Amino acid sequence: MKKIYVFLCFSLVTGHISAQDSILISYKRNFARANLIEKLNILNDAATDSYASEFMGELYVFALRFSLSEADLLADDADMIALTRSAARGAGQTGHRDSAETLLKLCSLYSDSSLRAEILNALATTVQGNARVIADLNQLLDDQNSAFLAGMAPDYQALQAGIATLGALGDEASYPVLFSAYSLPYPDAITEAARLALGRIRGDYEAFLAGVIRNSPPHDKLKAFSLVADSAPDGVQIPVAGKNILAQTALDMALIADDPASYSLRYEAVRVLTGLGWTGASELVVRHFYQVQTDYANGTAVKERFIEAIACLGAMRTPEAAQILAIQLGLFNSQAEQTGSFDEDILLATINALGDIGDKVAFDHLLYMDFPPYSKEVKAAAKTTLAKLKW
Repeated sequence: MKKIYVFLCFSLVTGHISAQDSILISYKRNFARANLIEKLNILNDAATDSYASEFMGELYVFALRFSLSEADLLADDADMIALTRSAARGAGQTGHRDSAETLLKLCSLYSDSSLRAEILNALATTVQGNARVIADLNQLLDDQNSAFLAGMAPDYQALQAGIATLGALGDEASYPVLFSAYSLPYPDAITEAARLALGRIRGDYEAFLAGVIRNSPPHDKLKAFSLVADSAPDGVQIPVAGKNILAQTALDMALIADDPASYSLRYEAVRVLTGLGWTGASELVVRHFYQVQTDYANGTAVKERFIEAIACLGAMRTPEAAQILAIQLGLFNSQAEQTGSFDEDILLATINALGDIGDKVAFDHLLYMDFPPYSKEVKAAAKTTLAKLKW
């Protein structure tokens, strides 16, 4: 008796599947024979057919492939656009993954903004696990960003939908291109969409920022580092240890570049490192000091930048930093004694930095400061720093 029951159940199941296949074939046949308006009506009718619920995803894919095959001739046809929009929306609602690559191709062939946005919205539920399509979506956004930088107006409706889709997918490979969208001077709605999308990317936030600082264009590096001292687009706070590494990475990248954004990145990194006192960056800070020293002497860096470089050396509190500052102070003493001229701001910055370090290597130079024609403020600062030296 039990064997008969199992056989009957199996027959019912296979019969149900065959019936569904038959209904799907019927819808496809009717769809193939119909004109564009009738095709759209067929999709709408099928969506309300209780017998069609199990294969609607397949029917939407069938319709999308038709739209793809006729794109060369009918991409600007209003009825074709309406049909494709309906099929794309349905594919997104059913989450039918077989539609993902077709949807992506359609996005590049149809220029209607609302249709492209619908297609991109549908991809948010159909792409999961398809690394190739995600990579293509990333490239699509990267191309839009590049076009915007070149002065071309992007399709803002599709751009916003694409950004939201990448956020919904949450793949870490999308972080750099989303960050580029976040950092560019897009309208506020696009920037906000990028901010929200960044907050949905899964993974190590500090590693994401470090990747942008290492590998992205200078403007993006600067924007990424500007978040180090503040908060992430999604409000994540970076711990001090993470800020140390990110600031060191930023300075390292900026020292090997020669453009305005990299100069700004260098100075911002130095400011943060001064506040953190991260000695692991001492070697880079020394390189920065020598570069700014040269730039200041050549008139290509303002005095404020030189003073900041001096202060950062003091914050490193390393013997190498103390040696460099002591030599610098000795040169200032010789100049003041020979010419009677000195820059009090720079001199005080050097004395104070040596006081922060407290290394006795500066003792002789500080003691000698009673002889050149320095101001009372400079001589008082030298005495204060002398008292801070460690023996």
